[in-house]
Amino acid sequence: MKSGLRTLGLWLIVSPLFASPALAADAARGKLVAEVRCSQCHHLHAVTRSIGPGLKGIFNRVPSISGVPFARWDAQALDAWLKAPRAIKPNTTMAIPPIAARDRADVIAYFMREESSTRQGNK
Repeated sequence: MKSGLRTLGLWLIVSPLFASPALAADAARGKLVAEVRCSQCHHLHAVTRSIGPGLKGIFNRVPSISGVPFARWDAQALDAWLKAPRAIKPNTTMAIPPIAARDRADVIAYFMREESSTRQGNK
C-alpha cells in the first residue's frame, strides 16, 4: 500500500511536467486575447478575408497563405506563427508585437475549442 501511495504521490508531482500546453491553456481567456490582438486585421467568426485571412475554423485548416511550411495550422504551427511570423515568412504583411507564451497558448486553446465545437455541430 505504501508503495502505491508513493507512486501516486510521485505521479501527481511529475505529471504536470508532461501536460500539453494547450490542455493547460484557458480558451475563454484566449477568446478575449484574440478579440484584442487579432480582430483588427482578421474576422474571428468568418472565413472571409479582412486585412488578413478569416480565423473561423483556423485550427487544423490548410493555410490559405502561400509560403508557409505548414500542412495544417495545428498547435505547433500556430504557436510558431504567432511567436514570430516573419521568421516563418519574411515578407508577410502580418506585423504584430510579440505575444506572450501564455497568450499564445490561450489563443490556440480558443481556436481548438472553436474547431471542435464547429466539427461537432456539423455531425
